[in-house]
Amino acid sequence: MENAVLHDDASILVYEKLIESVHKNLAINHAFMKLKKKMLQTEKMHLYDIYQNPIEEKEEKVSFEFAKKEVLTALKILGEEYTNKLEEAFENHWLDVYEKPNKRGGAYSMGIYGNHPFVLLNFVETKRDISTIAHELGHSMHSYYSNQSQNILDSNYTIMVAEVASTVNEILLASYQIEEEKDKRKKAELIYELLEMIRSTLFRQAMFAEFEKMVHEKVEKNEMLSSQDLCEIYYDLNQMYFGSEVVIDDKIKYEWMRIPHFYSCFYVYKYATGISSAIAIASKILNHEPGFTEKYIEMLKQGCSKKSIDLLKMVDVDLESSKPYEEAIQFYQDKIRELESLILE
Repeated sequence: MENAVLHDDASILVYEKLIESVHKNLAINHAFMKLKKKMLQTEKMHLYDIYQNPIEEKEEKVSFEFAKKEVLTALKILGEEYTNKLEEAFENHWLDVYEKPNKRGGAYSMGIYGNHPFVLLNFVETKRDISTIAHELGHSMHSYYSNQSQNILDSNYTIMVAEVASTVNEILLASYQIEEEKDKRKKAELIYELLEMIRSTLFRQAMFAEFEKMVHEKVEKNEMLSSQDLCEIYYDLNQMYFGSEVVIDDKIKYEWMRIPHFYSCFYVYKYATGISSAIAIASKILNHEPGFTEKYIEMLKQGCSKKSIDLLKMVDVDLESSKPYEEAIQFYQDKIRELESLILE
């Protein structure tokens, strides 16, 4: 673990504070499971049921022009310089937008030193595509600012901070869409999708991180570790993280075998620290904290000229304390309550 976190410019304390903070607040995740069960209108909710969206509307097609306008409007809060650069990206073909024969699937941003970043999309006119555009442009703007401000050796940034700028953009977009939506059912769907992103990226990845930690500790203590032991550890963690509202079926104990990240030791915790950092940053931007957006842009310009945890301290995110995790979980709880109030109306 020490080797892995040092490679990420992090520390063991970051890893431990994440798990400790999530543990203290598991009741909030259980509350979301209780609400989801109520929304599904089922007496028993199995683990496989949590992947159902109980309020998904019929998919409406959205044009790329609409998606572009939505992203630009939502991210206007980041300042004129930022949005001007986004407009330049849209107008000057930084983005390869549509599906084509033999084109690679998915979406990604590629930063190139000495040139602008390039974004690959596979836009199929869904609402989810809007969030993908905001996400990938978050990566692109991070690369742009870093490449403009740093030499070639310091222009790259570590995985520890790589998902922060992209997720900040996603949260700003989601918050804008929720605020602007007048239809209660559509608003509820937007909140639900945001909650699911937080649940799967913060709580689920923290559970994965705890699984890894427990397994490696047993190895270090020269304790017996059979496949059955691994299955039991994983099954017990699912019970702890999902709570009594969810039926934890026996076969879930085998899920750990198919998680590819477990074969790259101590990788998954960075998803949870990334979204916690992003929520903390986005919350301050949304609250119009004086001078904060400028601090955030300055952080994006640093590349890897500072250690990752020190970069995040520039924007008041100390991952070696419980504060960013507590703030992220509080945001999660606030959105659960907001969704519940809409459902009950």
